[in-house]
Amino acid sequence: MSKDKIKVEIYEGDPFTGCCGPGIASPIAVEKLRNMLMERNATVKALIEEFKDEIEIERQIVGSKRRYDSYPPHVSKLLLARTLLPFILINSQLASEGKFPSLEDFRRLIAKHILSLQERIQGK
Repeated sequence: MSKDKIKVEIYEGDPFTGCCGPGIASPIAVEKLRNMLMERNATVKALIEEFKDEIEIERQIVGSKRRYDSYPPHVSKLLLARTLLPFILINSQLASEGKFPSLEDFRRLIAKHILSLQERIQGK
């Protein structure tokens, strides 16, 4: 990661856990899941486009088959503390948990960090 970019990490639960086995999901539930995934993807794409020179985004699914110690230490610590998924980290600090932020919420979170980064750079 570039030192002059903000790192945004998005950790989400597996959207398919327990929902999509044969005969389990109704067409309504499948459509709801599809819409949620498309909305999240559109939000991330919009952020990448809008802040392309200022942020790097890493997005990962937290799966039940992956050991907590296989994540970076700052993420493992949050997972062991039972931080609610999805959670968002900005520069390794917890910025949001328990719900996927809207595009506007992401903009506010990122703008605050961009301003802080710019102030540090100007202070040098």
